[in-house]
Amino acid sequence: MLKLTRIVESRDLDWEDMRARCKRLLDRTEKYSRPLIKSDPDNTAEGTAEPEQASNGGGLLTPRQKAVQQQILHRRMRGL
Repeated sequence: MLKLTRIVESRDLDWEDMRARCKRLLDRTEKYSRPLIKSDPDNTAEGTAEPEQASNGGGLLTPRQKAVQQQILHRRMRGL
């Protein structure tokens, strides 16, 4: 039983370490993408860069990708 407890605790620590690494990478990516998004003439011309980023996870999607994403979100909502 003690051996299993140690293994589980070890896995929990591994998971927390991986989660922290992923969060740092995500934060770093978001930080470096901000100037790119602000300098993109397509986003500044529309004046809607911030709401689009919030709705699609911070990425820039084509109209086709946005439509597919909306279909996926609708399917998920029906499944709940």
